[in-house]
Amino acid sequence: MLRKDVRVLRPEGTKIYRQRNCEYVYYVIGSEYKKDKQYVIEKRVCIGKMVDEENMIPNDNFYQYFEIEGGNEEDPPRFSDALQVGAPALIFKIMEDLKISELLESIHGKEDADLIKDLISYMIIRGTSTMQHYADFVWGHLINAQKQWNDCKISEFFKEEIEYAQTELFVSKWNELQPEHSDIYVSYDSTNMNTKAQGIEMAEYGHAKEDSDVPQVNISYAVNHSDATPLFYEMYPGSIVDNTQCTHMVDRAKEYGYKNVGIILDRGYFSMVNIRYFDENNYDFLMMVKNNSTVVADKIKEAHLPLLTKAKYYLPEHDVYGLTKEGTLGDSSAVRYFHIYYDNIRASQERNEYMKQLLKKEKHLQKKVDEKIRRKEEMVSYEKLFKLKYDNNGYLESYTKKDREIQKEIDRLGFFVIVTSKEMTASEALDIYRKRDNVEKIFRMLKTGLEYDTFRVHSQESLESKTYVMFIASIVRNHIFQGLKKLTEKENDKKSYTVPAAISELEKITIVKNSKDLYIRRYGLTKKQKNILGQFNVTESYINKLAENMNERI
Repeated sequence: MLRKDVRVLRPEGTKIYRQRNCEYVYYVIGSEYKKDKQYVIEKRVCIGKMVDEENMIPNDNFYQYFEIEGGNEEDPPRFSDALQVGAPALIFKIMEDLKISELLESIHGKEDADLIKDLISYMIIRGTSTMQHYADFVWGHLINAQKQWNDCKISEFFKEEIEYAQTELFVSKWNELQPEHSDIYVSYDSTNMNTKAQGIEMAEYGHAKEDSDVPQVNISYAVNHSDATPLFYEMYPGSIVDNTQCTHMVDRAKEYGYKNVGIILDRGYFSMVNIRYFDENNYDFLMMVKNNSTVVADKIKEAHLPLLTKAKYYLPEHDVYGLTKEGTLGDSSAVRYFHIYYDNIRASQERNEYMKQLLKKEKHLQKKVDEKIRRKEEMVSYEKLFKLKYDNNGYLESYTKKDREIQKEIDRLGFFVIVTSKEMTASEALDIYRKRDNVEKIFRMLKTGLEYDTFRVHSQESLESKTYVMFIASIVRNHIFQGLKKLTEKENDKKSYTVPAAISELEKITIVKNSKDLYIRRYGLTKKQKNILGQFNVTESYINKLAENMNERI
C-alpha cells in the first residue's frame, strides 16, 4: 500500500519501470543464473512510485529494506490505514435511533456533539472513563469529530464547554422522548463514590460502605422498571443521607411529566416522611422494609406460623412462601398492603451466619471480661442480646445471653416484607421488586463496565460534565445490554452475547485503505457479527456509508 502522506528520495541502485504513465521504483533483492538460457534473472520488488525526478512515494515494502532519514516535513496522518468500525457503528446507530444525536446537536452544536458521541463510543468500547488513552483510540477507530483531541484538551472541554443548563435541558428533553409517562414503575437508588480531589465542592464525609474516612459524592439514578432505561440522575453532597434525598426525586419525576407512577425503593428509603410525600403527589410506592422495624414486627408475627406450616402459601414462581395482609402505616388511615415472605433456604443461611456472629460477640465479650478495663458506657451495643454485670468500679465482670431476645431475632430470619400502596398479590409484588435490580445493574455497569468508580477530575465543573456524559453512555450501553439479552435467549448462547464479548467481536470489523488511498471493507461479516448488528438494525450498507464519510473527510 502506498504511503501517500510520505515523500522520500529514491535510493541509489534502484530501478524505474514505466507502467500506464506511472513510474514505479523497484529494488533488486537478488538474482538467479539460468544455465539453459545463459543469463541472469533479477529478483525485484516494487518499493514505491516516483512523484518527480528525485522523490518517490514509498509503499509497505520500502520499509523492509530502507530507513527514512531526517523525518517527514509533512504532518503525520490523522488515522491509521486500518480503522475498526464495527463497534462505533453500533453505538452511533443506537444514538441515532434513540434521537440522542439529534438532542446533542440541538443543545451543544454539531462540533461539541460529535466529540461527546466519540467520548461515549470510547468509554463503552474501551470500558473506561479514563481519558489518558483517548488519542490512541482515535488513531484506530471510526469517529465523528473533525478536531484532534487529547486528554488535556478533553479535560478543558469538560471544565469549560459543557454548561449545567445544557445538561438539565438534555435530561428534560430525553424524558420527553420516553413513550411512557403514566402507569409505569420507576426504580430509584443511589450510590456513593469516593474522591480526594480538592476542587470538588460536593465531596463531603458521609456514610460510605467502604473507605468511610474518604470524602464522597452521592449519585442517584431513576430508571424505567421495564427495560432499565436511565431516565434521570442527581448528584448531591456525600454528607446528605439518601433517605432525605428521595423527595427531590419525586419533584423531578413530576417536573418531567410522569403521572400515576409507582416508585420502587430499597429498605434504606423507608420513612414516614417519604411515604407521606408519595401520597401527597399521588405516587404509588413499592418498598422493602427492614425486619426489625416496629412497623412490620406484628405482621411478621401474625404470618410466622401460616408461612411455616401451610403449603397453600407457597409461590412456585419465586420458590418462597408468601401472603398479604392489609394495614396502615404511621398516622395515615390509608390502606397499605404488607406482603410477608419466608424463604427457608435463606433462613438456613442467615441462621448459620447469625450463630457465627453471635459466637464472635461472645468471644469479644470474654476478652473484655479478661482485660477488666471495659466500662459500662462502652458496652451499649452488646446490651440487646446479653445481660451484662459490672463490678463496683463500673468494669465488666460477667455476661449471660438473653435467650428470649436471641430467639426473637432467629425467628425473624428468612422473612422479608414488601409494603405497597397499591393492591396486588404477594407474587406480583415480589415479581416487581426482584426486577428492581435493574438500577443496581446500572451502578455496577458504571463502576465496572465504564470504570466510573473514581472520577479522575479535579473540579466541580468537570465532575458535573463528565457525569453527564457518563449518564448518556449508560443509556446507550444499557440499550446494547437489553438487545443482547434478547439475542442470548434466541441463540441460547450466553458467552458470545455479553456486552464485552459483542464489542470484542465487532472490533474485528475494519475498513482499510486501498491503492487509491480510500477506505474500503475487504471482508464480509461473520454470522455472529450479523447476529449482533442485526439485533440493532445495523446493516452492511450503513457501515459502508460510514466508510464513505471517512473518505470524504480526509
